[in-house]
Amino acid sequence: MTITVEIPEDVEASLSLEAQACGLPLSEFLGAYLTEASEDIRACQEAEARLEAPMNPISGSDLRKHLGLPS
Repeated sequence: MTITVEIPEDVEASLSLEAQACGLPLSEFLGAYLTEASEDIRACQEAEARLEAPMNPISGSDLRKHLGLPS
């Protein structure tokens, strides 16, 4: 897929330098960058959802038992 995005020249220059340092063409570097950012966003959304619906509390002794640790 091809997407055109306008970014400031200084940001483009910085990203180009990072791509060169990784030994990747800018387009490949940006694809990986955007994929990772998307995964990070999904992970944050999942964490927020878990905070909104917390699990039932568990006692320390039950947790140790669950983990197979001595009481």
